Amino acid sequence: MSSNQPNLVAEGFTDTAADYDDAVRFNIGGAQRLIMSIPAGQYDDVIDIGCGTGWTTQALVDRFHPARITGVDPSEGMLEQFQAKLGGIEGVEITLAHGDVEHMPVPDAAFDLGICSMAYHWFPNKWDAAKAMARTLKPGGVLAILCSGRGGDQAYRDVLANTEPVNYTWLGAFDAVQRDIPEMEDYLLQAGLEVEDVWMERRVRYTTVEAYMERMRVVAGHLIGDPSEGEVAEYMARVEAKMHEMSGPRGWTYEFTKLYAIARKPA
Repeated sequence: MSSNQPNLVAEGFTDTAADYDDAVRFNIGGAQRLIMSIPAGQYDDVIDIGCGTGWTTQALVDRFHPARITGVDPSEGMLEQFQAKLGGIEGVEITLAHGDVEHMPVPDAAFDLGICSMAYHWFPNKWDAAKAMARTLKPGGVLAILCSGRGGDQAYRDVLANTEPVNYTWLGAFDAVQRDIPEMEDYLLQAGLEVEDVWMERRVRYTTVEAYMERMRVVAGHLIGDPSEGEVAEYMARVEAKMHEMSGPRGWTYEFTKLYAIARKPA
């Protein structure tokens, strides 16, 4: 990835922040399962890294009722959506900070729990990202991660591989972001954390071609480009035509794989 990739990702999510929750509603259930997997305990100070619009924080509040939550995100648009939804939660002090994972404007060893839901796969430097998250935790603090797992969206990748001229940027993005269990374990171990559990969840989903492409626009707009531009629009039309050809009675069928991880900072 280029050196300006983090800025491109942040700008892309700012452009689509208002549409995010509707386009990725399946991720809300994944975030709830992540929160339910966190060991029982008292977590007064929590940091949500790549907090997005706040649905993982909402699940956290529902289960643990922390006293203070700090949300960090490089996208101004996402922070605005978070503030609008969760800024007034009664009994919880909410602080929002603008910044990427490697330069979070938060103190070291300040949090009992760190959560990172559907953001880790966009971090360009994944070992450094894990170390940055680990440094925010108190001794004994827990880190919970949810990100894209290896092997998801293969049907869409097959379409891209057979739509000429091949768009290697789109096709290669999956290899750049998706990760498997051994890789996640290595990131966490190299960050000095004790890995408690890492696992994969694979699901088959059925939707319309239009809904799937809306999801891709919202989460990967920085890769797709402006769909109103002639060349981009023409290519997307060819992709969508192939997807319609491959769709069955239940619509467009695709697999989505989520990777979960729970780790702890040594006491």
